[in-house]
Amino acid sequence: MHPSPEITETVERYFARVHCDAGVTDALDLDVSPDGRSVAFTAVVRAPGAPEPVHKAAVVDLATGALPRQDRGRRPRWSPDGTRLAWLGDDWVETVRHASRSQVVGRFRLPGAPEYLEWRPDGGTLLVGLAEHGAELSDVDGSGRLPGARPVGPLVHTGQDRSPGRVLWLLDPDAGAPVQVSPADRTVWQAAWAGPTAIVCVVSRGTTESDWYEAELALLDPATGTLRTLLRPGTQLGLPAANPSGSLLSAVVGAMSDRGLYGGDLVVLRTADGEVIAVETAGVDVTCARWESEDTLVFAGLRGLDTVIGRYSVAAARTEVLWESEGTCGGLLPEVAVGGGVVACTTHSHREAPAISDLTPGRAMRPRLSFARPRTAVPDESAERLTWTDPDGQTIEGLLVTPAIPGPYPLIVNIHGGPVWAWRNEWALRRPLVGLLVGQGYAVLSPNMRGSLGRGQKFVTAGLHDMGGADADDLLTGVDALVDAGRVDGRRVGVTGNSYGGFMSAWLITHTDRFAAAVARSPVTDWVSQHHTSNIPGFDRMCLAGDPLDPASDYRTRSPLYRARQVRTPVLLTAGAHDLATPPDQAAMFHRALRDHGRDSTLVIYPDEGHGVRAHAAVVDQAARLLEFFDRHLGAAEED
Repeated sequence: MHPSPEITETVERYFARVHCDAGVTDALDLDVSPDGRSVAFTAVVRAPGAPEPVHKAAVVDLATGALPRQDRGRRPRWSPDGTRLAWLGDDWVETVRHASRSQVVGRFRLPGAPEYLEWRPDGGTLLVGLAEHGAELSDVDGSGRLPGARPVGPLVHTGQDRSPGRVLWLLDPDAGAPVQVSPADRTVWQAAWAGPTAIVCVVSRGTTESDWYEAELALLDPATGTLRTLLRPGTQLGLPAANPSGSLLSAVVGAMSDRGLYGGDLVVLRTADGEVIAVETAGVDVTCARWESEDTLVFAGLRGLDTVIGRYSVAAARTEVLWESEGTCGGLLPEVAVGGGVVACTTHSHREAPAISDLTPGRAMRPRLSFARPRTAVPDESAERLTWTDPDGQTIEGLLVTPAIPGPYPLIVNIHGGPVWAWRNEWALRRPLVGLLVGQGYAVLSPNMRGSLGRGQKFVTAGLHDMGGADADDLLTGVDALVDAGRVDGRRVGVTGNSYGGFMSAWLITHTDRFAAAVARSPVTDWVSQHHTSNIPGFDRMCLAGDPLDPASDYRTRSPLYRARQVRTPVLLTAGAHDLATPPDQAAMFHRALRDHGRDSTLVIYPDEGHGVRAHAAVVDQAARLLEFFDRHLGAAEED
């Protein structure tokens, strides 16, 4: 059963308008040159008529805003002397001599997919983080596995198997000869040089995505392959970094729901004795930290709905806020780059297209290269900041986007994944589903309920350790506030979300008839089977109390599946066939349970997708089905 031709045409026209521009449309993975004059970055490039973008390495001159060319590769990084760049390919690393035209110096094949690289402080060696063939992908990257050799014969699991993981290689950019330096019995999730002779790493013993939840911070001696444990936080950690000499290290520590969505408290460690310094960050949940000098590091993150960039001096134990904005910067979360005394980032907001910008001495952002083009589909609407108060007195924040027509509107509650993530005032075309719905007459509320970043660890754990409890109340109270204010039609409220947002979309309709329709994308509906079939059982162990097989535990009582008979709301469930994080059976079981009880449920499985949908054809199809489903059950076009 396909969406109607009319709906499909509407959605295709919308995405054609969104992707009408050719050329560079966004900038990721920024790296400032050592002299502060240029920024290398991963350019998101669209070709005329091509539905899928490609990523290329690019360099912009900050003085002129000139972008002379883009080269194959991604995640470019400057050598310490600024004369060379290195970047990544599918299974190779390339080094180039940077001049008016990049001159290839060397190209080196590797036995896996390189994920990041960093030059040694003296420029002599490249550190490369490598995912082995067949390694699992984070749900942030779509889940599934990297391509690898197909097994011959049956798959046999004993519980002692070592699956493909992530390792560290060193590469001489002049002589080649890459060599693995991480121990064979460790997985290295992230790493950075700590001076010229050591590497600071996030490591675990196991290789699966679930093992990341119990990773620790360690110092690696690449000459001997030995590790010295520095920190076992009891939560999650990420973003290891070090000052140039390696005497000071840093990391972000906190309760995190997804590898790739790093946010929490910033800590600094003294390498010599392991002393841990808790950094005061002016109330910011840190999502990025870069060492600027031996003594100072620059960080970025969220404080409520605001994005903040700050600087911390270790010697003075002093933090200063450099920039605070209702807009934001970076990709999935706020991110900055530093070099040559320059702080740079990709700034954007709901109506402002991404631009590579740098901080002026007066602490204003100065756009140097904007990716707004004459034909860019700048949205007519704006994102409005909202706050409301729960019955327990907790203030909740969110963003509301409304059509350019009088209300009251039909409302879609748009729940983010994680849950340790957050909605921000970001470029609308990065999240085109909101614009599609608003263009068809819907208001869209994107709430940051408990569990979201931006409000500190107490706020995070209040949601993460009570999924379906206080966080559900946060969402329902927000809907009630808009209905009570007369801004939305309480009879026409829908809910949708992906991953954790998919779980919550399914969970809410087992407890209330408030919603006229629900679209749960890549959901968890049964924590019992989720624990035993997902590749991230470490996540549910962190969040839910009790034994998975105990009927009285959270695994049973917080699962929508066992409350299917309570549902009265029509449901659309979507999932990817290759999703290891929230396997497609999670959607299929809930669909079967609903149908067994005579409920209105539709199930769509995308055969070539993983966690969420990413290929253009699948994105368009899912959007068309979602829009048609909400139109059918919420009646957006009906007159009262």
